[in-house]
Amino acid sequence: MKIDQEYLKIMLNTFIESPRSFIWVADIMEKGIAMDDKFLFHMQILEDQNFIECLDKKSDIGYEITLGGEFEWRSRPLRLTATGHEFVEAINRSEIWDIIKEEFKDSSLSTLKSAASSLLKAFAKKQLNKYFEL
Repeated sequence: MKIDQEYLKIMLNTFIESPRSFIWVADIMEKGIAMDDKFLFHMQILEDQNFIECLDKKSDIGYEITLGGEFEWRSRPLRLTATGHEFVEAINRSEIWDIIKEEFKDSSLSTLKSAASSLLKAFAKKQLNKYFEL
């Protein structure tokens, strides 16, 4: 399965838009995302990159794979990690998002993470240079 960048962005922004420090999976479902294989795939890669974790930091994020290859979800409060926040900050900048969508459209989440981080640093450096040129 390929990464759907728009789908990921919706999922991640659910955390940012929450009035709480955590979300429930139901909050993502309210964005029109179904709890299917695509959902599980994207949640797993967010977990792989340490973008999300269980609020208590001790439990898994809440899925269990059955013998038949299906999955069941146990409701747990989930939080966006500092790494996740940095990634969302980057992809929510239109300049960075446009580059990622165009130049990195078939990339892994690890590559997207690295590219977004580098682009965010370059953007911040450009902004800081404005103040030093006074």
